[in-house]
Amino acid sequence: MKNDIHNTRKQGWLTLAALVVIAIAVYIGFTPLFNLIEGGVAGRVLGSSFGAIFVIVLTMFLLNKQTEIEQESKKGERVFDEKVKIYQQILDITRDMLIDGNLSQEEINRLPFPVIRLQMLGGDETIESFQIVFEALNKVYSEDEADTVKINDDDRSEIYKLLSDFASVCRQDLGISNNEINSRIKQETINTISNSGKKGKDLTKFSFNGVELAKNKYIHAVIKGYVDENPSITIDEFSNKVIERTPEKLPKRKNVYEIWKTYDEAIELYEQKGHKRYFVTKRGGDYLKDKDLVISLADEQICISNQWSIDSMSAFIEIVSEKGLRTK
Repeated sequence: MKNDIHNTRKQGWLTLAALVVIAIAVYIGFTPLFNLIEGGVAGRVLGSSFGAIFVIVLTMFLLNKQTEIEQESKKGERVFDEKVKIYQQILDITRDMLIDGNLSQEEINRLPFPVIRLQMLGGDETIESFQIVFEALNKVYSEDEADTVKINDDDRSEIYKLLSDFASVCRQDLGISNNEINSRIKQETINTISNSGKKGKDLTKFSFNGVELAKNKYIHAVIKGYVDENPSITIDEFSNKVIERTPEKLPKRKNVYEIWKTYDEAIELYEQKGHKRYFVTKRGGDYLKDKDLVISLADEQICISNQWSIDSMSAFIEIVSEKGLRTK
């Protein structure tokens, strides 16, 4: 495409040069030549010939310019489409990083090649804007030695702000607007995004063996306490004597929110979706290697859900109390 445009421009300049040469030649030599042949039919033929040549060359120049404009237009449309694709890809990758609140090495490694494509297509300001985002993500990830790092609220808000700045630069680079987004609108958008999906944390504690525990840790302690007292229990007995995966009294506990899963199922969920919704290891541990929170039955290893609302606690306590489990 670049060579085509270059050749078209070169041909256009040659045509323009020919046009200028003809114009000068006609201006200087036409009158003496016309006088030499003393007008008449020969003079009229000569005049018509020069006029036709001039018009032909001028038409060639105009057609060449039209071709050049069309080629530039096609190039611009193609580049615009590719820019939109790469900007969307980068935003999609960063969305996946932020949506679950965790930052993994696999997610970080998805960015280098899109950034290289960005250098190929984007303007300098666009590249610099996303480089700041990339550096912020790397900083968050490097602050913890774990393979997967939790993004705290302050870092998340800062990254959203940098992404908003990047989107504003992309907007100008694409020619959608020559002006940056109004700073007030941008800040309000960042605040809305940062606070979306947040609920007030419930800090209610539950006592077990004289220790005050958060909701999810209390449930883990109750179940583990029973299994420790009954180490020969099998997985089928556990489902019948302790608690089912999806009790009728807790209808929302399905799929990725089941009360418990086998260890292999919990790891498979993590590998497929990146979800750490089951107790496998303590905070900072290696989710794929450590098993300090996995509960061992006689014939299977299980993991208890760490996702619990205050509304479901009474139903859980009622279920296990009916089965004879100790809840205090």
